[in-house]
Amino acid sequence: MTRWIAIFAACLLLPGCSQAGAPAVVNETAGETGQPASSETPKPQARRGQAATAPAAPATRQPAQSGSRVLGEKDFTLRGNPACEIRFVYAGHEADTVFWEEPCEAVNASMMTQSDLESFDRWERLDEFARKFVNALPGGQVLYVEGSFSASVYPIGTTGLTYEVPVAD
Repeated sequence: MTRWIAIFAACLLLPGCSQAGAPAVVNETAGETGQPASSETPKPQARRGQAATAPAAPATRQPAQSGSRVLGEKDFTLRGNPACEIRFVYAGHEADTVFWEEPCEAVNASMMTQSDLESFDRWERLDEFARKFVNALPGGQVLYVEGSFSASVYPIGTTGLTYEVPVAD
């Protein structure tokens, strides 16, 4: 009897070991809306007497494939004070957002290389690991955000997430 209970329990575990299905396809504006696109692919309709052909590849590339860049800035209120939401993307990665506790008109957000950071005397403020992460970014470009009182860069760390490294006070 115990053997049958063990076999039954093992059978219950089998569906959990099956391969995962394909991830849902996300449309180009999903990053803005946060809603996934339909995973169904529309089927081309063939005219009479013509064979159906495969759909053509999309003409536009998704933002993450186009290169690293700042996508936009938007003012909002954070804990009762003005703040700036900065949306950016690194090539090959999903779009990300950072918040700066100043209005957007007082904030400069741009992608910078090592030589750009050196010209602003910011490179020497990075430790060895942060320098390695900055140089490993696509195109060697890192998000640089400067406000009235401080500045920071946002490389991607070992966890695959961006993190703040202050470079000016």
